[in-house]
Amino acid sequence: MTMKVTSAVAEQALVLRLSGVFEPDAAGTLADATATLPPPALVVLDLRELEQLPAAGVRTLDAFVQSHLTRGVRCALVVEPVGAVACVLDTADPGGALPRYADLESALIARAERATVDADELVAQFESLTRTLLTATTVADALDQIVTAALHVVPAAEVVSVTLRAPDGTFTTPVETHHIASELDQVQYRSGLGPCIDAAHPSGPGYTISIDLRAERRWPQFAEAAVAHGLRAVLSTELIPASGRHLVTGALNMYARTSLGFTDADRHAALLLATHASLALAHMQTAEIATLHRAQLRRAIDSRDIIGQAKGILMNRQGITADEAFDLLRRTSQELNVKLVDVAAELITRRTDPEPI
Repeated sequence: MTMKVTSAVAEQALVLRLSGVFEPDAAGTLADATATLPPPALVVLDLRELEQLPAAGVRTLDAFVQSHLTRGVRCALVVEPVGAVACVLDTADPGGALPRYADLESALIARAERATVDADELVAQFESLTRTLLTATTVADALDQIVTAALHVVPAAEVVSVTLRAPDGTFTTPVETHHIASELDQVQYRSGLGPCIDAAHPSGPGYTISIDLRAERRWPQFAEAAVAHGLRAVLSTELIPASGRHLVTGALNMYARTSLGFTDADRHAALLLATHASLALAHMQTAEIATLHRAQLRRAIDSRDIIGQAKGILMNRQGITADEAFDLLRRTSQELNVKLVDVAAELITRRTDPEPI
């Protein structure tokens, strides 16, 4: 039996109902089903009537979803929670990269909830942030309030940080909501490539976004590191610098765990948050800039020393190379969700090798 595709349109969502047997070469059939239609905001693939879905078919579905993401179109699968199709997806897509729902209504409602921002709630959140910022005694405190607020104002934001670019072109991350953000920022600083680098540059684009880091080609090292941490999308928004000789620029960086995780409403909210951060920077004194840089540099130096000592211990005890020792520390850090430097410090303190992962 071959696969049959029927379509329906509901509130800017195109629903494709698949039945029969999904063949790995079904990409052309799916493409034909959407080729002559205006681009919808959402494409739902209803798989509840499929009789068979081979593992190769999951790769076809993933390619279909990714091709639409590159055009700004969200995709979702509707799958019976218990059944052969669900089992194949659990095996071939264990990380849940393909968004799945138990029924059509859930898929459509999830999209509506994700794309709609309650205006009254947003206004209240920014009013509260403004009042909080008025009580901040330092720029660092103000920036910390902003990254914390971002987690509430932008639902997709899982990890947030602020990048500052000094007049001499050096970068620092004074605040972050999770150590992953600082690690990813450091990857960008070392390689000279990344969304926060682009957004923080004085002649940058204003904001930089990647809807799917798995397919990102602009910043390969950063994208690989972000995906390894389970992050799929990033949005970096420029901090507008104050005029003057000591020009400090920067960016507000948000990371999401889902592809195409940021909506236009999120981008607008990020701009408002970045504006608040820019106002804080406008009142930053040169001494405060130097203090932030020294603190971040001290942390970086201390971290390198601790990690270097831990690597030496592992190399000596396990007879491995420096790269293998660092990889063991990194994998242990990710598995335990603990900062790499803290894993290294524990190793130095207790002299107990981390378990290989």
